Amino acid sequence: MSEHKMSKSDAARRGGLARQAKYGDLGTPEGRRLGGLRSLITHKKSNTGFNTLKKIRLPRYSERLAELFGILAGDGHVGKYQVSMTTNAETDIDHAKFVQKLFIALFKTDAHISRRKSAKAVVVVLSSKIASEFFEKQGLTRGNKVAAQLEVPEWIRKNKKFSTAFVRGLFDTDGSVYVDTHVIRGRLYRNIGLAFTNRSIPLLSFFKNVLETLEFHPTQKTKCVVFLRREAEVYKYFDIVGSSNSKHLDKLQAYQREKGRVPKRS
Repeated sequence: MSEHKMSKSDAARRGGLARQAKYGDLGTPEGRRLGGLRSLITHKKSNTGFNTLKKIRLPRYSERLAELFGILAGDGHVGKYQVSMTTNAETDIDHAKFVQKLFIALFKTDAHISRRKSAKAVVVVLSSKIASEFFEKQGLTRGNKVAAQLEVPEWIRKNKKFSTAFVRGLFDTDGSVYVDTHVIRGRLYRNIGLAFTNRSIPLLSFFKNVLETLEFHPTQKTKCVVFLRREAEVYKYFDIVGSSNSKHLDKLQAYQREKGRVPKRS
């Protein structure tokens, strides 16, 4: 072999010395830290797609967190690396923006809204493995919520304010304000009502029980729907429970605009 040619062992040794000079001794904590930082910078510059765990703040129990749990129990999805909420792009865009702000305020990190091209839907996404694990540990199961028959977390069930906030989030996603029109003895009657639909029996029962605790009179003639039919109680619902979804509030205001009564926004 020519003396001008370098053996593989010599090349490896020199490469190791050069790396140690650049990053420090990788056998020490400081060297490993420097090596890791340099590696992250390289991945970022080269746009390799390498990801690190996003820094977030796990929130304390609160009414806002309870409302978010209700929203996710209705229209949410917990995956391995992200938490999302899907809703109608035409009727619920304001509520989607509200959920985005809720994610940001509670977890102190970014969340984004994207629109599905194949459907009239928008998705609010919080990309974080830590957040996903947090929600899963609190009872928001991955995958099919109906199959899992989702339960309400104990910290919500044991607190009246948290329970009310949870119901608000749940109804804002899976509830509807409707006007029932019927004719009796030739006279037309129109009555406003609320309907909450969900195929998770524990959630449906919890919703009904909370309304009864708040001294409402909900009815349930079918397995998956709870109604609130008394007009005075519909107004009482928006006064006590409130709503963060302008779609529901707009329907109520359109029905009762002449009475000059405006439902409370949360």
